Amino acid sequence: MKKRDLRAAFGKPDADFVSCVQYTLRRLREEEERPVKRKLRLSAAIAVAACLIVATAAFAAASHWGLFDFLDQGRDSGTLPEAAEIVATDPPQQGGEGELASFKLREAVYDGEYVYMVVDATPADGLLLLGPGLLPPDAMRDLTKNASDAMTIGEYAGENGLQMAIVGISTAAAAEGVEDAITSFDWRLEADGTLVFMLSGDAPRGAGDAFETTLLCSVTPLVSAAEGEGITMQYFEEDGEEPVSKYIGYDVDEAHIQRSELAFALAAAEPSEARAYDVDAAYPGCGVRVERVTFEPSPMALYYEIRFAITDEAAYAATEDGVQFEFLDASGERLPDGATMSGQTAAQADGSLVQSGSLSAQSDLSQIAALRAFNCWTKERYESHELTLEP
Repeated sequence: MKKRDLRAAFGKPDADFVSCVQYTLRRLREEEERPVKRKLRLSAAIAVAACLIVATAAFAAASHWGLFDFLDQGRDSGTLPEAAEIVATDPPQQGGEGELASFKLREAVYDGEYVYMVVDATPADGLLLLGPGLLPPDAMRDLTKNASDAMTIGEYAGENGLQMAIVGISTAAAAEGVEDAITSFDWRLEADGTLVFMLSGDAPRGAGDAFETTLLCSVTPLVSAAEGEGITMQYFEEDGEEPVSKYIGYDVDEAHIQRSELAFALAAAEPSEARAYDVDAAYPGCGVRVERVTFEPSPMALYYEIRFAITDEAAYAATEDGVQFEFLDASGERLPDGATMSGQTAAQADGSLVQSGSLSAQSDLSQIAALRAFNCWTKERYESHELTLEP
């Protein structure tokens, strides 16, 4: 194991773990806890999200990545065949141009509930684009997702005479403090040097028949720095308990950072009728009670929301906010996650909690037989309750 490769040290986290991390991060933001400072002048939130996505992505290869290439990598995302009919290819858009790189929306889907976007970042000659959170000492395979790439990004750039630059993408709404539609982030470096991104997330409340957004795209060049100056990275030595800081020999070229905007609007696919079911299911093992389950069918996924309330403060506190739910089929097997891969849990104004996520797309609910609670940190399973979902 490489001493600095903290991400690899923990292996591949599953969707439940990622969901718990996302929930914990939201809680920390809501409580305005002060984040740990880093000397790298990049968005810490983007870096955290990028690390999670890098860790969970499967290695794959494609010459021209499309939306379903990203969704299906290493697994069947469970979309219906008609999902291909609602993909917008090269939809109308404005902006995105720049001297260092140009940005373009390649493909997108807005199904009224979730938005999926594939964005190209095409570099100028002589430039190597890096995904958010990546640095020259990182492995080239973290950029290409090709396991055979043994060099570091810095070594590859040096051998090919390329200057490195880090790409960042966020929404204008996020910059204004509004909840960001982007909750999932992935990328691939294609053979021609294009860095293609897959961005997805919940559509903002009230988006209705059209999802309109402006992506804020940045390209931050890296330049050589003197010893002891510039960007530092932190890593743990094997068996070490305290992080070690290391200068990587590069700094941000602030004078030449490119910032551009890419604006577009996506029409919603014809929505399906939501189906809501009142439930009265107690889970004393973790101190909660499920009150309502709602489903939103789509060719992309079967989206769901599970509303539950805390009934035993001590039992719930013992889970460390780790309570999650999973749907089971008639044989007691967990139903697979849908295109969104993982869910999230959000506290409501009335004190209840809502877990949202997706299952593989399906036109009916006949496969759903039960709802079981579990602890996403420890994997402990709690009670299970049968569900009667009338058509």
